[in-house]
Amino acid sequence: MAQLFGHILNMSITGSYVIVFIIVARLFLRKVPKIFSFALWSVVLFRLLCPFSMESIFSFIPSEVQNSPLNKLYTQTPQIPNVINTSEQAVNNISPVPIPSTPAVPSGIIPSNPSDVWINIVQYLWLIGIVLLLIYCIVTTIRLSRNLRDATPLFENVYEHNGISTPFVFGFFKPRIYLPNGLSDHEKAYIIKHEQVHIHRCDHMIKPLAFAVLCVHWFNPLVWLAFYLMSDDMEKSCDESVIRQMGSGIKKEYSTSLLSLSTGRRFMGGSPLAFGESNTKGRIKNILNYKKPAFWVILVAILVVAALCVGLISNPKNDPLTVKDYASNLWSRTLPAMRTVQILK
Repeated sequence: MAQLFGHILNMSITGSYVIVFIIVARLFLRKVPKIFSFALWSVVLFRLLCPFSMESIFSFIPSEVQNSPLNKLYTQTPQIPNVINTSEQAVNNISPVPIPSTPAVPSGIIPSNPSDVWINIVQYLWLIGIVLLLIYCIVTTIRLSRNLRDATPLFENVYEHNGISTPFVFGFFKPRIYLPNGLSDHEKAYIIKHEQVHIHRCDHMIKPLAFAVLCVHWFNPLVWLAFYLMSDDMEKSCDESVIRQMGSGIKKEYSTSLLSLSTGRRFMGGSPLAFGESNTKGRIKNILNYKKPAFWVILVAILVVAALCVGLISNPKNDPLTVKDYASNLWSRTLPAMRTVQILK
């Protein structure tokens, strides 16, 4: 388990750097469609899921991040140099008098120390946090599923329920759209189109996957911030897609619909498998300010996002070991044995 936690810790360190980099990049991309900011979060998802990556000279990841002390904490196996056995062998070759050997520490057994105890405590706390978040997810999902049994079907996968105050999508393999009662036909058209964009882009699968990654890296506050910002970019990019498909003339009515549905409460259940609308104020501001970008803006944004993805996914290339480095490492390993031999002489 220590090795597994070590890999998780290393990925979280690298992912933290990527999250900060993307947060800064979002400031420069605030004038372009939110779909580009939303696409950048896939790099964070990759970094927090995969313990390995390709190496590239175009990497934006500093080598100091890969070689940080925390990265080395779990990846380096503690080794006890067998200096005594080496010195005994050297002395036995020159002295006929046998020297009693000292029992070596069996491989894999390391004397316990306070740091080992704290490491074990941290690992168990990490597992407890994952279990609690998963229990929360399972319980709220089952509860929400039971509450939605009496929903009224409208057409296809669209349902209406009297006990909800905001629309949302629920389901992983067979997602359904749930609407509150009392919506006008215009409001239903905007909201259904918005939720259909979510389903078409498989957001109902992406967000639970992101929540699963959040459960694994729950100890990292930057991962929680990334989850919130990713969800915000997801909703705003869907709003922009609705405007592009239905025309800029719906901005006012669409914003009014969002405002009327804003109650300051989350949809019932709170399950990560069912996500509704959030940050109404920011979404309305983004809708009213949205303008169809020029072709050159889209082209530049694509190139920038592609470059950021390549630079943040890849690791920096390791510098080859020089002759001087090799000699220095060899000398540092043989010097203790030579000093022991001199003492025994």
